[in-house]
Amino acid sequence: MTKWVIICIISIIMDGFSTLTQKGQVAIPKAIRDYFNLKASDKLYFSIDDNKIVAEPVQGIEEMRGIVKSHKFLAKKEYKKIVKDAILEKFERKNS
Repeated sequence: MTKWVIICIISIIMDGFSTLTQKGQVAIPKAIRDYFNLKASDKLYFSIDDNKIVAEPVQGIEEMRGIVKSHKFLAKKEYKKIVKDAILEKFERKNS
């Protein structure tokens, strides 16, 4: 099988449809959840790229400990806000 055929097969398998609920919720197709190893309560970052909705898995707060350098003790609430702001800034730079 050529590389192009394999890519096409993976693309077909990874496609899926979902319906937007009245609350604005959608279900991610199982093949895509399995591919990205997404579980309940995992965080996704949503952005718009070339008039398309893009959803990217985001690491949890606990996995990100240590990315913010500080010489003072931070309360958990402060730490979460700093990490959240850093993630949003990173993705804004990436998408601009």
